[in-house]
Formats: sequence, structure tokens, C-alpha cells
Amino acid sequence: MSKPNFKQMSLTELRKYVLSHREDMEAWDEYADRPRPNSILVTDDTPTIQQEQIINRLIQQKKSS
Repeated sequence: MSKPNFKQMSLTELRKYVLSHREDMEAWDEYADRPRPNSILVTDDTPTIQQEQIINRLIQQKKSS
């Protein structure tokens, strides 16, 4: 049996595959490396005050929508 092409799978399809093939580390690595559509990336070298500002801005945006 050949492995599916993980790069061609949607994030939802890949998630379903990983959940049903938990031992497949190649699939897990691809899933973990995929960007998430609603995620905000704050690196560890971002100053704490700036992290707080980003979080507060996102909270305000969420409240107003």
C-alpha cells in the first residue's frame, strides 16, 4: 500500500488521517508544520509588552465582531 501525498491533502483531511494513523510520524510532521488559518504567531523574542498589546488588540477585535 502506498502512502498518500500529505502535501496535497487539506488540513482537515490530514487531521483525519493523523487521527486514524497515529503511528505515522511523517504525516504527523506534515500536520504539525502546517500553518493554521486563525493562528497568530508571536515569537519568543517579541518583547512581553508587545505580546500583551497584540493579545489585547485581538481580544478587542473579537469583542467588536
